[in-house]
Amino acid sequence: MIDILIVGAGGGGPVAAYELARAGLSVTLLEAGRWNDPDRDYTRLEDDMGSLLDGRLRWGPGDRAKSPWTRRRDGVGLILQCAGVGGTTLHYNGISPRAYPAAFENGEWPFDYDELLPFYEQVEEFLPVALVSDLATKDAIFAEGCEGAGLKRSETKEVTEDMWRPCHNAILPIAQSMTADSLRWPEVDGCTMCGHCLQGCPNPQGAPLERKAKRATNVSYVPAAVETGRCEVMPNAFATAILQEEIGGRFRARGVRYRDTDSGEVREIEARVTVLAAGAIESPRLWLNSGLPQSGGVGRYLTTHYQDFVTGIFPNETHPDVGQVTMARADFPGQGTIFTQGFGPQSYAAVLLAGGKGFWDEPTGDEPWDVQGKMYGAAANRLMTEYSHSLTITICTDDEADASNGVALADDWPADEHGAIPKVTYHPTTTTVERESFLARRAAEILRAAGAREVHRSNMAAAFLTHIMSTLRIGTDPSTSACDAGGEAHTVERLFVADSAALANGLGGPNPTLTVQALAARTAGEISRRYFG
Repeated sequence: MIDILIVGAGGGGPVAAYELARAGLSVTLLEAGRWNDPDRDYTRLEDDMGSLLDGRLRWGPGDRAKSPWTRRRDGVGLILQCAGVGGTTLHYNGISPRAYPAAFENGEWPFDYDELLPFYEQVEEFLPVALVSDLATKDAIFAEGCEGAGLKRSETKEVTEDMWRPCHNAILPIAQSMTADSLRWPEVDGCTMCGHCLQGCPNPQGAPLERKAKRATNVSYVPAAVETGRCEVMPNAFATAILQEEIGGRFRARGVRYRDTDSGEVREIEARVTVLAAGAIESPRLWLNSGLPQSGGVGRYLTTHYQDFVTGIFPNETHPDVGQVTMARADFPGQGTIFTQGFGPQSYAAVLLAGGKGFWDEPTGDEPWDVQGKMYGAAANRLMTEYSHSLTITICTDDEADASNGVALADDWPADEHGAIPKVTYHPTTTTVERESFLARRAAEILRAAGAREVHRSNMAAAFLTHIMSTLRIGTDPSTSACDAGGEAHTVERLFVADSAALANGLGGPNPTLTVQALAARTAGEISRRYFG
């Protein structure tokens, strides 16, 4: 029997795997998706990599000829997550801010912000996370607009007031020697500013994993865990049930049943401790499909960052496809955060043409944007030609938690080969909508101050879910949380959660990956102390 079985090799699971393996424990890391090779499998083409139907980074099996895995949605327009070793860090921007300290002051977290600080520092040093030193054109334009809108520059990691700042990114420093015909290792070392972070980072081409620029877990924590000699990674292994037993009136996890997505064979693995790290949708789905005893936080209190997009068109070229996808941000504690988004042409088209509420030719009243909603016809064609002059700002709202938002098992759709499928429900509260509108107005103000000649707001009608959190959140009260302060389930011994589902709230708006990883490192210490000390 192994010591630790971790379900999910995304943002949090590999951190726990590395920490536990280097502590001397035997670890198996299951991953539902495939194990991509950055040099061989990353094409940098938007649709080839990111298509929801057959992209290499979609939520689905490694065989792209097969259909993606199904989810039901209520109030949700799009769920953007990746399957594969590295999980959604394969797709993320590399942005690694800390949570706003104020997010720990409302009583939802079972410990203070200072408790997480040493784990933030531990992860930041390992990846590493560094302050962006040179802004790309799009980010410099954003910075100019922030200054013009009255925001002061800061380089702090602890945000307590409104400001703009260069990002702290888990991306290696910009390479100092690059030519158009050579992006290969060892001639080039570091970020090549290619602008394709969202499609998976293959650069520098030919570099060893530890020198790939964007520090997704497939090139950082996973190789480090394997290097200990005590961690085995099993891709294409979709967990379908948590094995359990009842001892003295208490339930205890004893491993996992999983399905090989290539062969269809079902197998079981037993372990002394089981860790859920399959993400804020699949972790509660697995809990519910396993028939585990529930507390009040199982599958409830889903938070996201209720994202929207505001795009400015400028007289001069902005080079939206050059540089790290995001290199500058503005913070508004109590409301949320906004940041530059270096979209490729396909994504640029999507934020203008699809998903928004209403249409561009409807009146906008006194709002600071010229048009909002879906574009069509000649107006849309004109804006498509303005891609190289565009700058898009992503809005991440400080989402107010609501118990009615969450993940349940769908009763209106057939089960798939892995059990009852998840139904994801999200409807923003009035407070969340007000905060989103505040941030959209500030984004438009910044774009105008930077010289935008016209501004478009996507005005997303249904939630665009990328930052999905809190569906198995930690807390002291079992009626409103799923796990205790150490990440162990209230109702099941030896079952821990080490992914974004464990976050107690939406962190105030900042991107969640760094906090997920810091919390996973802390949870790994709790596992060692409680059961292997």
